[in-house]
Amino acid sequence: MMKLMLTLKGMAMGIAEAIPGVSGGTLAFITGIYEELLWTIKSINPGNLKLILSDRAAFWKAINGPFLLWLLFGMAGGLILGVLVISHMLETNKEILWALFFGLVLASAVLLGKDVEWDRKSILMAVVGAAFAYAVTMFSPVTGSTNPVYLFLSGMLAVSALMLPGVSGSFILLLLGLYDSIINGLKAIIAEQDFSALGTLVFFGLGVLIGLFTFAKVLSWLFAKFRNPTMAVMIGILIGSLNKLWPWKLIETAMDKTTGNVETIGSTILPTHTEWKILTETNLLPMTYQNYTDPKLLLCIVALVLGAFLVLMLSRLDSRA
Repeated sequence: MMKLMLTLKGMAMGIAEAIPGVSGGTLAFITGIYEELLWTIKSINPGNLKLILSDRAAFWKAINGPFLLWLLFGMAGGLILGVLVISHMLETNKEILWALFFGLVLASAVLLGKDVEWDRKSILMAVVGAAFAYAVTMFSPVTGSTNPVYLFLSGMLAVSALMLPGVSGSFILLLLGLYDSIINGLKAIIAEQDFSALGTLVFFGLGVLIGLFTFAKVLSWLFAKFRNPTMAVMIGILIGSLNKLWPWKLIETAMDKTTGNVETIGSTILPTHTEWKILTETNLLPMTYQNYTDPKLLLCIVALVLGAFLVLMLSRLDSRA
């Protein structure tokens, strides 16, 4: 049962990381494995790595091997599913998908808030976290680069975002102008065995590894020394990220990827004659959204409630485990 639960949680994290606006850290936070994940990453250090040569069983135990194995197994499957399937839903049923994740994150913030002692300091920290996440969602993407140093630093930044609940690593990639390069490179390797983008992925991956171990130590220390305010900040970040997950958006401006020209769109749907990178969006109420296209309101409400229900069920399963 534990193996299955870890695999499913890892799969949820992998799917989340393929979608700009949704954080794998959020799913780890929601499913109750966030702190154990930080501790496990932190335990992969030179001291424990030396045990590989002398005592492999002790090494496996020291790095929380069973937990890491099944979680990574699930994440790999989820990432493949996210790259090949879920990303397609963003093109065909984006409102429903965003509503599902909106329900997941909103219910998580409420549920996790019960574990925080809410005083003035905690409320202030939550406001700071919410303001930070909201500001991140308002940034416009830039044009990326394939320079190895840029790829390395982007990997470090993206994985740091991955580990913060409410801040999407994929969205950071979008802001850095690298989302298409990384996702298309992964798609080419998975679906077509085309390894032409391997160099890009290697430099990016090195940044991810360095950032992962560095940021895990920082977050572990914060949870150990300042658990209550840290939890408050995390919950604030979840709330601030809801701006990005709002299902009904008007696309204001977008860049034509072929020509590099920025055009005013003023619609909920991008023209199909070329590939676009969305630059700025505005949240709309469903009543306004229906002036442009079907808001799928009933299905979105069902998806939102389903997302909240999944959080509640995961919480109950964890409490029984």
